Amino acid sequence: MDVEVRRRDLPGLGRQFEIECDDGTRLAVVVMNDGARHLYTFAPGAEAASGVIKLEEAHARTLGAVLAGVYYEPIGDNEEAPAVLGAVAIDWLTIHAENHPATVGELVDPDHPTASLVALMRGSRTIMKPGPDEKLQVGDQVLVTGHRADIEEVRGKVISRQA
Repeated sequence: MDVEVRRRDLPGLGRQFEIECDDGTRLAVVVMNDGARHLYTFAPGAEAASGVIKLEEAHARTLGAVLAGVYYEPIGDNEEAPAVLGAVAIDWLTIHAENHPATVGELVDPDHPTASLVALMRGSRTIMKPGPDEKLQVGDQVLVTGHRADIEEVRGKVISRQA
């Protein structure tokens, strides 16, 4: 479903983008010239905003990633749901299996043609592009990209494995 985005310049301030939801509620985002974003909600038919949230650029980008499905993209019953970025799926997976693969390279082959392990979070520590010899522990979170089938294959390895 294509959603119309109305745009208008706000001289000296930035640019406004507005969408109308199925129930008539409108959502406007004003991207300020300084990078801040202001989100406004409008009740159906209302001229004045019923709510506003002001976000600095970093928070706005993080919220945008959440809304775009970078952190989690539910499929529900719709197996035809589009991947986050065309054919590319992205997901954070937590290692639960006691007999999980011992290293990053065992979890995702570094020479795999379509899957990559992009980051590993262990507690408050983040390891970007961990090497194939990096040891894995139960509780580690890994950011994996690839086709949806690649993600499911990796998910199977970290949730439960046959000994």
